[in-house]
Amino acid sequence: MADSLLLYETVHGSQAYGLQTPTSDVDLKGILVGPAAWYHGFLGGPEQLELSADHVRYEIRKYFRLAAAANPTVLELLWTPPDCHTVCTPLGERLLAERDKFLSLRVKDSFSGYAMSQLARIKTHRKWVMHPPDHEPTRAEFDLPETRLISRDQMGAVEAMLADGRMAEADLTTNFLGVLDRERRYKAARKEWEAYQSWLKTRNPKRSALEAEFGYDTKHGMHLIRLLRMGAEIVETGTLKVRRDDRDELLAIRGGAWSYDRLMEAADALHQRTQAAVAASPLPLAPDEAALDALCADLVGRALAQVSARPARGT
Repeated sequence: MADSLLLYETVHGSQAYGLQTPTSDVDLKGILVGPAAWYHGFLGGPEQLELSADHVRYEIRKYFRLAAAANPTVLELLWTPPDCHTVCTPLGERLLAERDKFLSLRVKDSFSGYAMSQLARIKTHRKWVMHPPDHEPTRAEFDLPETRLISRDQMGAVEAMLADGRMAEADLTTNFLGVLDRERRYKAARKEWEAYQSWLKTRNPKRSALEAEFGYDTKHGMHLIRLLRMGAEIVETGTLKVRRDDRDELLAIRGGAWSYDRLMEAADALHQRTQAAVAASPLPLAPDEAALDALCADLVGRALAQVSARPARGT
């Protein structure tokens, strides 16, 4: 877009971590200031531009919001090695110089949260590999008639009132509670069956081979350990290191060097390490959002001034 300004763009993902293989994609992510109308008009503009599946540019305000919340994928962009930077304007350099303002103890939960998502996938897929569901669940298996005894609306209303305290289980008959429990278990079984069927249809053949050989997705395992280690490092030191010194060990995990049990033990130890490091961490509980807001406003103002100073097209 001729009337916008790309402040900064970098290679991200496996290439930045130093964990790339010959078949790895090249992921590009950037930060831009859009046209003046995005900031002065009432229609606004998009929060990000997806130029391709592997090429995304964030509008600067969205970037600041996500980075201040310690979103790992977004936060890392400002700490990629210089050899990954494909665009870095003077305003981009200013942003890099101020990057420590984004770091806070929010990383404890954000990095752990992303890691736990990896862990949940590993555990679920391992269960499906080792003990796959062998049939579609039926209502009869849960002692339920084909016609629901409790409508979906009734069930939703009762569960909502139980959750917020407007109703207690003591207010319901034993028969109703029994039916409610069986409906819940049937719903959970259906949900897992449908997720399993979707996984079978969409699973990556290479990932399937890893799961069949090692009992778990070793690529997920590698990223689980990377995320947990990075989170622990940031909490302990107040710095973020994207290019991994432990590259060889991480690639060995991807290659199947660690058993599932070892992976689980290491993940638990890293989680405990992060929790223990909080008390002595140099990081604040949260970033100074007023300072970040002022920085964002200044960068937007300077970028818009640069764009407006450009010669008009055709002159």
